[in-house]
Amino acid sequence: MLFGRRKPGYTTTVDAASDPEQVILELQKAEMAAKKKPKAEVFDIDAASETARRLKETGSMFDGSAAKLGEDVIAAVQKETDALAAKQAEAQPAPEETAAPDAAEKTQLLDFLAAAPEAEGDPYADQPTVTAPELPKLTPAQELAGYIRSRSAAALVTSHALLVSEVENADELLAQMPEDPQCADIVSRAGAKDAYYYSSANMSDNYAMIAQLIEDKDLCAMVAEMVRFNARVYPSATPLRYFRRSPYDLTQEAIEQTWQSMQGKPEYADIEELTNNQNERFLFSTQHLTRRYAKAISDVDEWTD
Repeated sequence: MLFGRRKPGYTTTVDAASDPEQVILELQKAEMAAKKKPKAEVFDIDAASETARRLKETGSMFDGSAAKLGEDVIAAVQKETDALAAKQAEAQPAPEETAAPDAAEKTQLLDFLAAAPEAEGDPYADQPTVTAPELPKLTPAQELAGYIRSRSAAALVTSHALLVSEVENADELLAQMPEDPQCADIVSRAGAKDAYYYSSANMSDNYAMIAQLIEDKDLCAMVAEMVRFNARVYPSATPLRYFRRSPYDLTQEAIEQTWQSMQGKPEYADIEELTNNQNERFLFSTQHLTRRYAKAISDVDEWTD
């Protein structure tokens, strides 16, 4: 006689001679034990077989027998994995250790170039080595001329008082310059308060005149000279804003004070003021321009379409 108890997905067969109640108790105990079994202990034979297959393809000797016998497959797989890693490490050649060369053994670039053979077919090989000629030693007068040139290049004239204060025998050296061809560019200009020197190679005569007027620090004389110069040379009237530019750099207040000081002095009687058609103020010299002509050349033409 067979006695069976069926559950979905579970079937068992018992002997007819067994006590049915005892069989049921044992089955219940087995079921309870299966439920209490940790999931970590549940073993998937198919997954283990797949792992074994992959290990075997890569050279492992694992054949899945442990899975078939219900042994600890995880331990077996780990063992085989470690064995495979060790086998692969032995198959790879060990990297060669290269010691850094000693500093004394390094080949220096200059030594290498010195030991290199001469290049063949050098087009300059038959040409002699030419040494640059030594520059002649400058005389004290020429050295002083170089100092004046450097100041001229910086848009400065050099006063006689400055040279005497810096050079012990300045007058003697200045007297030697006209006779020295190397100093032919050094020019002197007499100002209201001192004599001034400059290099004609580095500064124009017109600019030297302006620089000398500035160095004299006589604003009335400077304004009068520049107004006369512009009227004579160009000819043109001089706008008052002209003196706000470099190298004069006067403020508007200084310009107004200078013009007020000039008025009423006989030496500046030829300097007069006019206003053009744009209401801009100009100065001109009656020595070189009439008022009518100065006004005409100062007016701005208005073009209409």
